[in-house]
Amino acid sequence: MAPTPQISRRVYAAVLLLYPVALRRQFGEEMVEVFSDQMQDACRRDGWMGAMGVWCCVGREALRTAVASHVKVMGISLVSGLTALGLMCTFFWAISGQR
Repeated sequence: MAPTPQISRRVYAAVLLLYPVALRRQFGEEMVEVFSDQMQDACRRDGWMGAMGVWCCVGREALRTAVASHVKVMGISLVSGLTALGLMCTFFWAISGQR
């Protein structure tokens, strides 16, 4: 059984809270409308499997966009952040290997 469109819409609106405020303010309403359209089409076409497909895309996109956007807001590029993390891991690995 596919979730009702209204419940899915509310849950998606809650997921948008993961996004930075400026992004939600600029695109939030449009994102909810596009999501609702995609969910209705997917449910009509493939039932609950279609709904699950839409939610999988939402999860991936929310993680990717929310993390990248928050990192940018903090003034760190994603590449710089991952590079710093890699260097820290390498440093601690090297230190632990010398004991």
